[in-house]
Amino acid sequence: MNKGVFCTILCCSILAGIFAQTVNDYNHPDAIARTAPDSVEKAIVTLSDYFNANLNSEKELIRAFYYWTANEIVYDFENMFNYQASYDPARVISETLGKRKAVCQGYAGVFHELCENAGIESYIVFGYTKQKEQVVNINHAWLVARIDSAWYFFDPTWGSGYILNGQFTRKFTNEYFMVDPSDLIKSHMPFDPLWQCLYYPFSTGDFIKGMPPEKKNLNYFNYPDSIDVYNRLPKPEKLAASLRRIEKNGVENNVVSEYMKYLNRSLEIERMNRQNERQNDLVNRFNEAVNLYNTAAILFNDYINYWNHQFIPIRRDAEIRQMLDTCNILLSQSRSIIDDIIPQEETLRKNIEMLAKPLKDIQKKVNQHKKFLTEYLRTSKALRPGLFRKYTWLGE
Repeated sequence: MNKGVFCTILCCSILAGIFAQTVNDYNHPDAIARTAPDSVEKAIVTLSDYFNANLNSEKELIRAFYYWTANEIVYDFENMFNYQASYDPARVISETLGKRKAVCQGYAGVFHELCENAGIESYIVFGYTKQKEQVVNINHAWLVARIDSAWYFFDPTWGSGYILNGQFTRKFTNEYFMVDPSDLIKSHMPFDPLWQCLYYPFSTGDFIKGMPPEKKNLNYFNYPDSIDVYNRLPKPEKLAASLRRIEKNGVENNVVSEYMKYLNRSLEIERMNRQNERQNDLVNRFNEAVNLYNTAAILFNDYINYWNHQFIPIRRDAEIRQMLDTCNILLSQSRSIIDDIIPQEETLRKNIEMLAKPLKDIQKKVNQHKKFLTEYLRTSKALRPGLFRKYTWLGE
């Protein structure tokens, strides 16, 4: 099996009616989806906004999303086995909208983004499936969404048609629209048991055997509360928690173990990204310290130039004091920043050392001039010019 493949085989022998969701009169949302103008179909935002403007409820909206996605995207059968899972969902969605062709991750990504833009809580679910009571060891992706406080599943990929004799046949079906969790688990097994949305989740072995778990042997799993907790976790912790649940639920086939490898790679990428973000933050803070130092140095040079001219033209005492006070504040801020930085990288450590020396030197000169200025300001104006001869060395 190709590592990281996220697609599924569409089988023409899926039994019709197994997951039949009672479909109310959806003629209106179906018609809105069917007649969406080309001008709004190039981006998720414009397409979702178009549906929002023409439909009145979450159920109508999600129906339009399902109908449009299943009917307007063609299954990419040719790339089913060499498709590599993307760590960039935005690119998958963009390519799917552009080509109108995708495997399951493209279908699921478009459907999910339409829901997100409309304010409908939804999640992409990765897992594997059963067809003719046999487990298909290829990854698949579908959706779960909360509609009117209840959780339902949607599989626009399987709703779009089937593969027969090596060809994709478009045949829209309602079979996979708003499916109850207790029904979908008969054919769709999420890797992470959280997304079964069942109070007594199936183990991997239960799904393979096609036998529901015995409640007496299980602890009650409050999945709605667990989803709320999941939403509050940062991404790395979400990935780690998912890995723990998957392992606990049983790793009994290659498709599960391959997905765990994918999650571990994702977790490592997240860790690297976090490390890079921390490093970039340190660099940005160092650059801020450099900018503060440079600004202080420019202002101090202006002060020294003014001092060399014996404070001519004459300024108010408060203005002269402010010149040094501003330099001192900027230097203090710069020094405080580099004192707080704990560099993990050698180049940054050396750069901090290089900044620390001139920072120390200029601070020493500023302190000397503060002493001079204190004496200057308490001296009568008639005697002040003589102080410059006394402190000639300060101008060096």
